[in-house]
Amino acid sequence: MPERLSLLDASFVTLDTPTTPMHAGAVALFEPGLRFSDVLQAVQARLDRVPLARKRLQELPLGARPTWVDDPAFDLTYHVRHAALPSPGDAAQLGEYCARLIGRQLDRRRPLWELYVIEGCADGRIALFQKEHLALAGSGTNLLEVLLDDHPDVVEEEPRTPWTPEPPDPPAGLALQAVRERAETLTRAARAVGDLARAPRRLVGAARDAAGSAVGVAARAARLAPESPLNTRLTPHRRFALTALDLEAMREVRRLLGVTIHDALVAVVGDAVGRLLRGRGHDTTDLDLRIMVPVRVASDDGQVGDLAQELTLGTGVVGVLAPLPVMELDPVARLYRVMGELAGLRESRQAVAAHDLVRLAGYAPPLLHAMAARLASAEQRYNLALSNAPGPQGARYLRGVRLEGTHPFIPLAGDAALSIAVTSHAGRMGVGLLGDRTGLPDLEQLADLIPAAADELLAAARAEARR
Repeated sequence: MPERLSLLDASFVTLDTPTTPMHAGAVALFEPGLRFSDVLQAVQARLDRVPLARKRLQELPLGARPTWVDDPAFDLTYHVRHAALPSPGDAAQLGEYCARLIGRQLDRRRPLWELYVIEGCADGRIALFQKEHLALAGSGTNLLEVLLDDHPDVVEEEPRTPWTPEPPDPPAGLALQAVRERAETLTRAARAVGDLARAPRRLVGAARDAAGSAVGVAARAARLAPESPLNTRLTPHRRFALTALDLEAMREVRRLLGVTIHDALVAVVGDAVGRLLRGRGHDTTDLDLRIMVPVRVASDDGQVGDLAQELTLGTGVVGVLAPLPVMELDPVARLYRVMGELAGLRESRQAVAAHDLVRLAGYAPPLLHAMAARLASAEQRYNLALSNAPGPQGARYLRGVRLEGTHPFIPLAGDAALSIAVTSHAGRMGVGLLGDRTGLPDLEQLADLIPAAADELLAAARAEARR
């Protein structure tokens, strides 16, 4: 039975263009010894654990949301590819090669993922580069994660039954699906009107709360997001850089100053970006950039509604804007400013009121919803995006070869030419920086500034604790 895309996933498909490809992924570095044949066999053995890995998009008439259908011509060797870097295979060469892969749109006629096994990395290491469309990422199952084990000697099990694609629906069936979706949309819209008629006072109150909600804050901050060199017209080409932070050092900052690791990370990014802008000759006096950070959407009872689940990756999380005080030169003062701003977002009613706005957006026809998403993406909504996802701290293996670290990336959108993603693993925070090739010519310099800013923050935290 074909599976229809959610409202959010369908909007990602619409937003996917040559200048804003809507895929995310990571570069995973492994110790020497991993072979292409090992990876191909592991993918073949575990692909059944990723429900959408063999499905492609099927467009529907009448502007209805696409559905996932089995790809009858699925070819594993198209999706799992073999590559090699020239000597010496350093981080700059790996980043350059991955940047070219990130800049290419995925082929919508095939399942929306690719995996590259990259040999020739420094010290004999092997890199796995994975990218998957955000519409596919909504399934909650990641191929790279499926391939990893907690122990080096796991015995691989072969799939119990061979995969056989289901035949696609005939054109008449696709038309019927589209008609049903349009009818469901009209029914839900009518129900929403009934809700308004039965409970106007409650909804008016919700709208008033929304004026101070995360969505309301984001809308106001969007108009106030300062002009900066980080905002430019995006091109189809990208730069990608890798760096890393010591997780234990960030934990020490947390213990010494009573902040979260995420607070410290945001402060470090603010310091590094400020140094980069000042190095370019940009005046950062009184400059507060706007950084996109995640906030959970919840109702008054703390629950996430069905439509909010559908519109927020199933987790009830939306992106809101927070100031990034690049003008502050004192590391501790910068950190405390960040802590206060993020605590305010977490503890206020912002996310609560945002739930009602997400609910109303769910009643819009998919085409209008996609158009609104496109318009929102085209605005200068923020200066940069930051994603921080803690990972398992124990050792992980692929076919017995240990994973050293992961450097994720998230797509660029609107006119924000920089995104930063972080994943912690085994005492190390892997950082991936994605930039527009024209807008961020000095992305590697920014990558070098991030660990330097972290070192300075740790030294300042130790000095503050001794006072």
